[in-house]
Amino acid sequence: MNLWLRTVPLVWALMADCAWCAPANVEIVYADYKPYSWSENGHPTGLEIDILNEAIGKRLGLPIVHRILPWERAQQNVKAGDADAFVATPNEQRAQYADASSTPVTYWELALYVRKGDSRFSKIRNISELSPYRIGSMIGNGWTQSNLGGMDVYYVGKMEQLPKMLLLERIDVIPDNPLVMRGILRGGHNADKIDEVALDYMRQDMLLYVGKHSALHQYLADLNTILLQMKRDGSLQRIHDRYYRSPGTN
Repeated sequence: MNLWLRTVPLVWALMADCAWCAPANVEIVYADYKPYSWSENGHPTGLEIDILNEAIGKRLGLPIVHRILPWERAQQNVKAGDADAFVATPNEQRAQYADASSTPVTYWELALYVRKGDSRFSKIRNISELSPYRIGSMIGNGWTQSNLGGMDVYYVGKMEQLPKMLLLERIDVIPDNPLVMRGILRGGHNADKIDEVALDYMRQDMLLYVGKHSALHQYLADLNTILLQMKRDGSLQRIHDRYYRSPGTN
């Protein structure tokens, strides 16, 4: 009986410690946000997925699972502890339930997409100047919520819906990433009817946000080191080069 009494606390202690054991699978969640992440014939693929396969799967040696979800749900899954991490731009709301890598995974740029010939946006120099207009964005877009939250924003579930809304004059402007929008427009969404207005000064790092109670959290310092190594050895740039194209490239 005494042995049993001594054993039970030890078992409980080991179970508690296992919250920080190596995870059976690391689950990373993403938006459908091509070319950063999307589903190809049922298989997650994209820039972020290639980078994290190299960093977490190959160099850190942990088994990794990727899931494409509606973006708001993906973030909520990490907040609830049902997934381990996602890649996103920094904001205070995410920092409440997840800690971010100090080394970026990739980066996010901004341009404006408007109906062809709409000269109202040609001289925009600050995002505050968008306040008179109807703005289109994707549900869960943290940048929009942080920077344009007080404006007239119409949210949609999929990025592909936005060009249609623009041409139907339900919105006036889409502020989003050129890498993403160019791909959507090349995919047959009326590229000849929509203009891109460059905002060269807008660029933000995209960091790996790891849930504070995730088993992956104990490896965050190692991941920072790995991402820095990937930057220095050129592998991070080589992965980017596979996805980045100029506006006229097919």
